[in-house]
Amino acid sequence: MTSLPTRPPSTGTEDAQRSAELRGIARAGTISLIGSAASALLGFILVVQVSRGLGAAGAGAFSVVVAVAMTLAVVGRFGTDTALVRMAPRFRALGRTRDISAAAVAALAPVFVGTTLLAVAAWWAAPQLVHAVFEQPAPPGAVWLIRVGVATVPLAATGYVALAVTRGLGSVVPLTLVESITKPALRCVFVGVAVAAAHQQWPAAQLSAGPVLWTTVAWAVPTLLGGVWSAVLAHRALREVRAELPTPDGANGPAHAPDNPANAAGGPSGAAATWRELWCFATPRAAASACEIAGMHAGLILVSALAGVADAGVYNAALRLALAGTLALQALRLAIAPTLARLLTVGDLAGVEHLHRTAAVWITVVSFPLYLVFAVWPTEVLRLFGPGFSAGGPALALLAAGTLVNLATGPVSTLLLMSGRSTFTLAVTATSLTCGIALAVLLIPQYGVTGAALAKAAAVVGENLAVTLIVRGTVGVRTLSRPLFRAAFAGVACFVFPALAYDLATGHPVPDFRAAIILVLLGSAAYLVLLRRWRTEFALADLAAALPTHRLRLPGVRRRRPAEPERPVEPPPRRTDTPPSAASKEFR
Repeated sequence: MTSLPTRPPSTGTEDAQRSAELRGIARAGTISLIGSAASALLGFILVVQVSRGLGAAGAGAFSVVVAVAMTLAVVGRFGTDTALVRMAPRFRALGRTRDISAAAVAALAPVFVGTTLLAVAAWWAAPQLVHAVFEQPAPPGAVWLIRVGVATVPLAATGYVALAVTRGLGSVVPLTLVESITKPALRCVFVGVAVAAAHQQWPAAQLSAGPVLWTTVAWAVPTLLGGVWSAVLAHRALREVRAELPTPDGANGPAHAPDNPANAAGGPSGAAATWRELWCFATPRAAASACEIAGMHAGLILVSALAGVADAGVYNAALRLALAGTLALQALRLAIAPTLARLLTVGDLAGVEHLHRTAAVWITVVSFPLYLVFAVWPTEVLRLFGPGFSAGGPALALLAAGTLVNLATGPVSTLLLMSGRSTFTLAVTATSLTCGIALAVLLIPQYGVTGAALAKAAAVVGENLAVTLIVRGTVGVRTLSRPLFRAAFAGVACFVFPALAYDLATGHPVPDFRAAIILVLLGSAAYLVLLRRWRTEFALADLAAALPTHRLRLPGVRRRRPAEPERPVEPPPRRTDTPPSAASKEFR
């Protein structure tokens, strides 16, 4: 296994650069997190609008169409979004700024053509898709519902890939603005208008083609507008990149991008080499994305088939809770990817290690408390959904345990991808999917929802541990650290130990709601005390610098200004018999 070189003592300049990188990533992660939270809230509003406006059957038909369209759009990216996020900062670091535009064309053109052909094929095969995705008899007008949904696939996929260009160039604002805020907000507005207008002609309680069709059209329009807007934003970003290229008179753009096609460190340059490099990375990534999509839905489908729809509903509730708290992980993955790609390109493994370890600690600090509560009191949490969901308590505890491992390993899969090893990612993802399905088939008939959760948790833990070992062996980066274990211990000590103490003192493992709230509040107070004690090890000052208001900060964590490089101090001038000058007085 490749070992990480010993990192030499850092200088003041390097420390300042590390701190600036951390603050930039924290700021981008905060923007992504705010966008993800807004998207989740707007998505919930949309679900309420559709459910109340169309009824259970109409909402179900609408949800199936949206799921089909979004799945085709994700598959239709062909892995090029991740490829562009990696290649744009890599090309800049190698002095191949000219090839960034070529990489964008190499990604966008095939994606648009491929998804257009896919949409045309799905349009004509809509009757067959209706039989595949709807329980028979199908809802009225189901064929046109499918056709409206698949019509959004080309611009949805191409628009997301276009936003990957802006991400690779260092900004998550366009992605957050378009995908997380504008499109969901417009969908809420348009769907609300469509549902209200449809009620003028069709009864709300009766499933008919009219309301569902117009609701689907209203959902599709923001997708088309967002695709066009994404293309405009990508064009502006690429125009700024072209401004960095050398001009005919020899004047260059920024110093970090002296474009040189013959740059030996940059490898082969030119359109053909760029196309080949992009698709050699994107093809395995596309297959891995398909495996990830299958892994998200396989457990639910197997529970429904092997244990019944009632157990499937309980499992879906537990799974949604397990996914709800990973927003911080997803946000930091979006923010950290371009910086990791740049550092890996220039061979700064010490910087990669420091960056990843700090990100993993931040994710653990932010997300661990929620999942520890899920693991300790899963039955009480699921009772919020209704009396019939409490049977999924063991399943939620298992899913929470698996998610804790996923959080603790940090954005390790992003690190592996940014190192260019998409084939390894495909192998691990496919193996995890296969093992998860096999375990689910074996466990669900006997253990039901708990067996499905155990299979899912085992697959998640195995995948993360495998990626961690691969990163250690191939990239040479150690992702685990002492601050990470301290952050995990802080969460366990503050939220698990009090629950165990309550159990020993009262003999009741599950407290009532009031006692649970008191224990969580006491644990949160103790947690803040421990965070204050270890604030330097956890780099909480850099994390706090990204918060949107200067008044919002952790107790005891002071916001610091960017560190300045150390400057050599000149010795004071020697005294003479002449009167001291103004400069010499400053040194006294």
